[in-house]
Amino acid sequence: MKKYLLTAILLSMSVFANAKPIIFDNDMAIDDWAALLYLLHHPKSEVIAITIAASGESHCKPGLANTNALLNLSRKVKRDIPVACGDDYPLDGYFVFPDAWRKDSDTLSGVWIKPSARSASALHAAEIIHNALINATEPVTLIATGPLTNIAQWLERYPQDKSKIDQLVIMGGAVDVPGNIIVPLFTKGHPNTTAEWNIFVDPLAADKVFAAGLPIVLVGLDITNSVRVTPEVAADFKDSAKSKSAKFWDDVLDKNDWFINSNEYYFWDTLSVMIAVEPELCEGDMQSLRVAYQTTTTPWQQTTDNSMPAKRWDGKTRNHLDAKTAGTLVKDKSYPAIKVCRKTDPQKIFTEFREVLNR
Repeated sequence: MKKYLLTAILLSMSVFANAKPIIFDNDMAIDDWAALLYLLHHPKSEVIAITIAASGESHCKPGLANTNALLNLSRKVKRDIPVACGDDYPLDGYFVFPDAWRKDSDTLSGVWIKPSARSASALHAAEIIHNALINATEPVTLIATGPLTNIAQWLERYPQDKSKIDQLVIMGGAVDVPGNIIVPLFTKGHPNTTAEWNIFVDPLAADKVFAAGLPIVLVGLDITNSVRVTPEVAADFKDSAKSKSAKFWDDVLDKNDWFINSNEYYFWDTLSVMIAVEPELCEGDMQSLRVAYQTTTTPWQQTTDNSMPAKRWDGKTRNHLDAKTAGTLVKDKSYPAIKVCRKTDPQKIFTEFREVLNR
């Protein structure tokens, strides 16, 4: 018996020793909570930094507090992980997510979680990414599941860091499927039928990242449309929820039964981190893509926040962008080729997620 126990311990130590170093850049929306918990529980991942894209769904202060609270749910986290925000606004344009989505993100859908005593970093997200990379002893997996504001600013400040990246996994975009900007209860009548939200909110940042020549894996709507969270998926998860993380996520699903029943909820960000940890979950092809971000003098006010500063991060005047085309991915051979995920195994995705969160 002792021999078998020792073998099991050694195998477990071996798996953790081979864990991938991961930087998780996200906007702390609903599926980011699941994605983060998955990374914290998976033996093949070692989260070395977390950055919040405050240009996305969650505002900075609650995003930091909620991240640190979620870190406490995993017994695997034995040390402080640096957590920091980037800019509150996109590189250009005035686009924002609907207010109701941002409030839900800030409040964890109303699910109570014990506040953490962990402290967030006062450094900018770009600095946290840079510091994590220069201190890493092996190539790092960078995952971005919100607007790409932080990633673009990191690239601008530290282009020499690119050699430290093993892969950049991005949740965003729609290549050969319709976009998801139009959501009946929130954005009915919106003119954009081709973009995905993360890319739409900060298309200039996305274009800069797509042009950077990084080893990118794009987890867009072309593949996430296959992993819709159904009432059956939620019920299966409830039956198995045992760990603190799993029970938290079960409570989130209960609070969002309306979202599930609307047929609008997919494992967007969660699928992305799963593919980052286990690349074989993505079947795809190589594409060269740029991002549209035309300016306009007649903004679409429904997804516009006119209170943003008139000056951008670089001191230039902030432009209004054409809401009809912003964030649209355009095939362009002058851009570096990236991998576009097309297919996965939905049943395996939901089963593995359930098993990992209960470890």
